[in-house]
Amino acid sequence: MNLRICPWGNIHGKEVYLYTATTRNGMKCTISNYGGLIKSIALISEDNKELEVAYGFDSIESYREADYHPGGIIGRYANRIAGSEFTIDGHNHQLSCNEGSNQLHGGINGFDRKIWVPEIVEARDGVCTIQLFLHSPDGDEGFPGNLDVWLTYSITEDNQIAISYKAATDKPTHVNLTTHGYFNLSGFRKNVLDHLLHLSADHYLPVDECLIPTGELRNVSHTPFDFRTTKSIGADINRCGGFYDHCFALNNPTLDKPAAVLRNPDNGVCLKLFTTQPGLQLYTPINRPNVSNPAIPFPESGNWAVCLEPQHFPNTPNMPDFPTTLLMPNGEYSQTTIISFEQE
Repeated sequence: MNLRICPWGNIHGKEVYLYTATTRNGMKCTISNYGGLIKSIALISEDNKELEVAYGFDSIESYREADYHPGGIIGRYANRIAGSEFTIDGHNHQLSCNEGSNQLHGGINGFDRKIWVPEIVEARDGVCTIQLFLHSPDGDEGFPGNLDVWLTYSITEDNQIAISYKAATDKPTHVNLTTHGYFNLSGFRKNVLDHLLHLSADHYLPVDECLIPTGELRNVSHTPFDFRTTKSIGADINRCGGFYDHCFALNNPTLDKPAAVLRNPDNGVCLKLFTTQPGLQLYTPINRPNVSNPAIPFPESGNWAVCLEPQHFPNTPNMPDFPTTLLMPNGEYSQTTIISFEQE
């Protein structure tokens, strides 16, 4: 395992770094303390060239301009909160709005736009560990309580990236963290409609016109959301408006069995995702992003990436029947996601 640390810039007097881990199997993963983001995941392709499978930028400025959270850690609350508000113990908390009247991905200045403090950066015994810390003050984007968050990346020689989250608060608050990578296993040379996807999910969450869950957990049988048998992303995508942006309720999520398997049939590159989270947001963007990287090829048409975002369900603070996201003082938020890459 090789670990390289490079300065990347300075924002408001705070140093920003890039941490690049290279495994013996050739995977190169670059992480930054800006947004806790994954900047790049490069594999070795069949023709022995680098294959970039995670969308990112070369400059911090591009991340600050981008409105779609590429590679970032999302918090305090991943996905949408209806009306940008919730109530705890009879007290209403009004959050910042950044998608109409709703809040998306933590608000205007979410965790993916903050500078995290590096606490542990080391490569030892075949594992690269990068632990970052963030303090989110009481009232941050409207959320109650001081929240301390520890984010740990563990990268291993067998091309696994483990992402562990821990958090603690001094007031009751809602927490829902995720990673927002944009993946394309062709190296973004073509769209992802032919990518094969399997999801371990019997139910998905129907949404309204604002993509807020209705509260129903609907069986995926006889719907375009049935990925229990592997199929291409494009197989039924026209039956749901040409793209997916839906949360799936995972079947018994565990780190022992993948919740999602994504494979490119052309080159055999396979992504497996394991998680302890109860839900997984599947997002397949079709619109060209507001900021792009000229160094990465961009598909001429079609859905250009796949986002697999392990998380609790959207709008849980206002949905008492969903698994709770309420974190109490003296409690601990703890979740883990593992992303692994193989060549089949």
